[in-house]
Amino acid sequence: EAGLAIDQGHIALLAAQDRSWVKEPATPQAHASGVRLFALRARKGELSCDELAHGRREAEGAPKALKGASGQGLTPAQISRASIFATEVSKELAAEMRRRRCKA
Repeated sequence: EAGLAIDQGHIALLAAQDRSWVKEPATPQAHASGVRLFALRARKGELSCDELAHGRREAEGAPKALKGASGQGLTPAQISRASIFATEVSKELAAEMRRRRCKA
């Protein structure tokens, strides 16, 4: 059932025309599921420079948030996988920003 919820989350974020979710605060559980980070990576070509910068900051901060008090209840494996994925997404968003010559 958890896999189904993630798939629906991916579909909802990828299908949304409104990108207001990009600037909404993310929970450690959202980072652990990968839904937001996956959507940021998948939609990076559609995001504005400001949205890319926001997404990059979110991805860069995800490992710390996952390891903090609000990430309690997550397994070490979840934290590790999500942290690695967040680092990859951060690099991809930074590369997209450089490609477009966005200000950091």
